[in-house]
Amino acid sequence: MKLDLFHDPTLDAMGAYMSRLTQRYQVVASNLANIETPGYRTKDVSFHATMQELLSDSMDLRAHRPEHKEKWIPSAPRAQVFEVQGLNSRPDQNNVDLDREMMKISETTFGYSLITQLLRGKFRTIGLSINEGKTQ
Repeated sequence: MKLDLFHDPTLDAMGAYMSRLTQRYQVVASNLANIETPGYRTKDVSFHATMQELLSDSMDLRAHRPEHKEKWIPSAPRAQVFEVQGLNSRPDQNNVDLDREMMKISETTFGYSLITQLLRGKFRTIGLSINEGKTQ
């Protein structure tokens, strides 16, 4: 079985996921930077819909034979950023909530931690496969 490290759909999906997490960090940072800006409205990334998009475009991971149809994940487009509705506004019409933004940072940090562990496991498996093939 041929192992193609440069076109691995699992690694592509993980990379796309990390890109989306980075975008979420940027949006949250922007919200926090504008916490005192009059009229600023909180923004967010439609993250769960984004993951569904990434997963639907990826290869069926149950396919183990080369003759199975492969679908590669294209370079991940940026997720849609939207204005959050239904948040309470202060008298200056700014609706950024520090607690909410800190929760978003925690969720994103957890996602980074999770994907990093998955990547570490993937590369450990590849490394063990390479070392197993060596003659001693």
